[in-house]
Amino acid sequence: MKKLVVFDIDGTLLDSFSLYGQAVEHYSRENNLPMPCLETIRIGYGNPHEHDFKWGVDRETQVQHLYGTFKLADSWATSGDVGRVPPLFLNVEYLLQDLHGRGHELAIVTSKPSAPLAAMLTHYKLDHYFCAIRTSCDVKTRGEAEKPAPDQLLSIMRDRKATPEVTVMIGDTVMDIKMGLGAKATTIGVTWGVHPRQHLVDAGAHHIVDTHAGDIVRLI
Repeated sequence: MKKLVVFDIDGTLLDSFSLYGQAVEHYSRENNLPMPCLETIRIGYGNPHEHDFKWGVDRETQVQHLYGTFKLADSWATSGDVGRVPPLFLNVEYLLQDLHGRGHELAIVTSKPSAPLAAMLTHYKLDHYFCAIRTSCDVKTRGEAEKPAPDQLLSIMRDRKATPEVTVMIGDTVMDIKMGLGAKATTIGVTWGVHPRQHLVDAGAHHIVDTHAGDIVRLI
């Protein structure tokens, strides 16, 4: 049965967090801020008003700084410096090639803006695998709510005429799992990204993959 397999990017296909940590350190130094707690950012960036990242500022200001670090990390990744492009996780290329070769449709829903996403897909020569993409830019241009709302996943499902029964959402965060569940899709949580295994289990993920991206093929 042909399926629609939808991926998150950062923390799922791209090993982004180590380079992001360098961006946070650089940003904090440039803005005369203390180095925040990266582990708290890892767990709480999806709802930053509910966490104290130890930046020494109020919650509203820390959200502004959080988005500043995202922009810096994205600018590094598109700078042409290959040392600042996040690497792919183990077996990601095999995963995409195998699923695509079996006739499944592949798509992306990410909180990353369109330009840095396009640059990284081009860098790794992966862009041809994906039939549909939703980014943070679509939150404005399409009026679609961002994760964990199911809007962007449902939008892709409508475009591809895919039912929940044939749709699979794969991601490393609680937001990815909640988005998938909201669209009534099958959800797969991967543990090599930012959110711990138990958080993905508690969010209701149908399946958990602890090993590497290649093992997702077996589940699909």
